[in-house]
Amino acid sequence: MAKIVCAGFVENGKILLVRRASHRKWSANLWDLVGGHVEKGEGLDEALVRECEEEVGLTPLAFNKVATLYESRDEKQKSPFHTYAVPLWKGGQASLLGTEHSELGWFGREDLEAMELAMPEYHSVILQMLQDS
Repeated sequence: MAKIVCAGFVENGKILLVRRASHRKWSANLWDLVGGHVEKGEGLDEALVRECEEEVGLTPLAFNKVATLYESRDEKQKSPFHTYAVPLWKGGQASLLGTEHSELGWFGREDLEAMELAMPEYHSVILQMLQDS
C-alpha cells in the first residue's frame, strides 16, 4: 500500500495550494496540498522534504503532523495521506517545478468554500492548519 505525504505551507493566514495538471490520472485540475508518494526505504519526514523541494522548490525546516486521511474514492488500497502544516521553510518564493501541476497560489479560509479540492477531507484539515498558524 502506498503512503502519501502532504504539506500545507502556511503564512499570514494563507496556505499554499497547487492545482493538479489536466493530464493527471487522479483528481485532474483540482487543488491539492504539495506532496506525493513515499519511496521505498524512505521515512515520512524525508519524503515530505523531498516532495516539497521537487514540486515547489521549498525546503521545510519545521512541520507538524495534522492528520492522517484515507482517500474515500480508493476503496481498493485505502492509502494513508499524512498531512503536515509547514510554518517554516527556506527557498524563498514557491515556484512550479516539473509537470505535475499547472498553477499555485496562496489562499485564505474565505477562498476555500469555492475551491474544488483533490480530497473533500482537505477542507477541515486546511482550516485546522490555518487556525493553528
